[in-house]
Amino acid sequence: MTHFPPAPSSSLGPQESDDLNLRKLVDTLFDHRWFIVSLTGVFLLGGYFHASSQPRIYQADALVQIEARGSNLAFMDSAGERQPDNPTAAELEILQSRMVLGETANRQDLAIQVEPRRLPMVGNFLVSHGVNQASIESITPAFIRGWLGDSEGSSWQNPYVWADESLRVSRFEVPDDNIGLDHIVRIKEEGRFDLLLEEETLLTGNVGETVQDDALGYRLFISQAIAHPGSEFILRRVSSLNAIRSLQSRFEIMPRGVESGVYELKLSGADRSEIQPTLDTLTGVFLTQNVQRHSEEAEQQIAFLNEQIPQVSNQLSDAEGMLNDYRAQRDSVDLTFETQNLLTRVVEVENQLNELSMREADLAERYRPSHPNYQTLLRQRSQLAAERDRLNAQVNELPETQQEVLRLTRDTQVNQQVYVQLLNQLQEMRLVKAGTVGNVRILDTAMLSPGTIAPRIPLITAVSGLIGALLATMIVVMRLLLSRAIKTPEQLEELGLPVYATLPDSGEQAGLTERIRPRHSKKAQEVFRGLLAVQKPAEIAVEALRGLRTSLYFAMLESDNNRLMITGASPGVGKSFVAANLAAVCAQAGQRVLLIDADMRRGHLHHAFNGKGVKGLSELLARRIEVEEAVRHSDLEGLDYVARGSVPPNPSELLMQQSFHDFLEAMSLSYDLVIVDTPPILAVTDATVVGKMAGTSLMVVRFDANAPGEIKAAKRRLENAGVNIKGGILNGVKKSTNSRHGYYGSYLYAYR
Repeated sequence: MTHFPPAPSSSLGPQESDDLNLRKLVDTLFDHRWFIVSLTGVFLLGGYFHASSQPRIYQADALVQIEARGSNLAFMDSAGERQPDNPTAAELEILQSRMVLGETANRQDLAIQVEPRRLPMVGNFLVSHGVNQASIESITPAFIRGWLGDSEGSSWQNPYVWADESLRVSRFEVPDDNIGLDHIVRIKEEGRFDLLLEEETLLTGNVGETVQDDALGYRLFISQAIAHPGSEFILRRVSSLNAIRSLQSRFEIMPRGVESGVYELKLSGADRSEIQPTLDTLTGVFLTQNVQRHSEEAEQQIAFLNEQIPQVSNQLSDAEGMLNDYRAQRDSVDLTFETQNLLTRVVEVENQLNELSMREADLAERYRPSHPNYQTLLRQRSQLAAERDRLNAQVNELPETQQEVLRLTRDTQVNQQVYVQLLNQLQEMRLVKAGTVGNVRILDTAMLSPGTIAPRIPLITAVSGLIGALLATMIVVMRLLLSRAIKTPEQLEELGLPVYATLPDSGEQAGLTERIRPRHSKKAQEVFRGLLAVQKPAEIAVEALRGLRTSLYFAMLESDNNRLMITGASPGVGKSFVAANLAAVCAQAGQRVLLIDADMRRGHLHHAFNGKGVKGLSELLARRIEVEEAVRHSDLEGLDYVARGSVPPNPSELLMQQSFHDFLEAMSLSYDLVIVDTPPILAVTDATVVGKMAGTSLMVVRFDANAPGEIKAAKRRLENAGVNIKGGILNGVKKSTNSRHGYYGSYLYAYR
């Protein structure tokens, strides 16, 4: 039983309207679930393929400690000098400097880059899944081998490098003009190889031997080659700066703990065998330069002392000689007690001034005169100079003989103390140099982490799938928001087209439909073989057509004749399905029905009856056959049909002839109902011609396909031709997801 209650009121409250919109969104997403699932699956596969095609990245780590202390020189530490504000930060900057990274790159020959040649597009993916040369030979057909570079010899040689194949180059020197250019190393039989540049052979040699050409400026030593004959590797030598930048981009420093001075060093890369020794070399270079830098301070002090000691020794000898000569001239003059005390004080001040002079020379190399340490030294020297002037004034008051003896004795003692002090400092600096260890310690040597750190295949695959799901959802939502297509009977009624029936989308009908391409047509079209009303009479769509049959009974009571035209605004709306199955349900009700296929261009109603399109309406109107031959009987009692006939060059002109009018008049007398299926209104003018001869005309509108503008244009075209559209049929309404039997835009229910 089919029930058509009145259309629901449009005066919905805010809460109900919001719930309806949300339900509509959820229903739309559910209706397009297979599109969302399919696009998500495509993105999942794409993400997995992309991630698996990326090179595997490995990582090694080491642990170092940087102590926050200054120089090892004891005499500088006691004075509070040479202490940097943040020695740890300075050491970290040194660790990332070109001095350390450049030395590491030179020792590890990082300027030499080897890249295997892979099969385009899928090579990295296959290698990551362990596809090697043997498996490729076993599964690749002969014609593909030829495309990949099969030689005419007995063994298959292709230039692509597969899993478990590698090349180790220990030395590669090129002319300066060719730095950065891609060279090709082609492996040959019995461990031989060729070096090529732009298909020109530069060197030929054996693995494990140095090959060079002094005229060209090339030198090459390949230490190891594990690859099948014919495989090719891309070999290049980059500049030192590029090698340093590449190493710097792969190097990372991470602090361990808060202000602990312990740092974790990480180095990543695609070459598993290169990462650990490179990081070990880097930490070794850093430690060595740190120790050398601290020992250089002691070496500078030793050099300075070695330069000063001979000069002070000569000054001491001269002072002692002058004192002895003066005593000999004056018959060994002795100093009084007061003069002796004054001499002791003068010697102390002079020694202190000499010490400050030595410290000032060291500070002048490191600080500006405005530095606080430098200013403190200048104030101390000023005070001692004032004290020395005061003592010299007292000396000037002594007798001449005492003054001279005191002066000579002072010079001797001062030079002697300076000499002894320099000797002590020299010995101290030698001990400091021997015991210098720097302020950097390697706690953990480099260790290669198990597995890979990139690419993270599960994460990339999951994110790709999520992006695909979001993209598919956005597409569905945007189509819903931007779509202006007819989705409810109310929309048709607002356009002045009463809705006579709402036909749900039938899954059973899809089983009767197939796509064919006519012989002289470039486009394929969908045809249905068999009638749904006959094969599935209990289908809900058939029940809706029975309701349409009842509605038409009353609608056609006011018509001039018993002819019904079924048309549509555009192709693909299902007008032929409606016309054929409506004719069937009317015949099942005991009426004598004639179904005419007036679409002489692409009509296909004859397929529903398993007949042929020839000897139909076009031949009848052209008077090549008689009515008895054009009208065919179907397997359903009471239902006859007329096929389209051969495709004529002028279908519209044939329909406008008197013969078509006479044919319809005759058929109206012979049958209870004549149903005419016409071409789309907006495509051709055939429907306007037929509509003038039909008492009732119905327009089929496809759910979520026809826009309101199309319906308006089709309705206007028919009205301008004098054809009165009785109403519309909303076809292909999608089933709602939140109701078991309900449908969008109507209250249509199955009752069994």
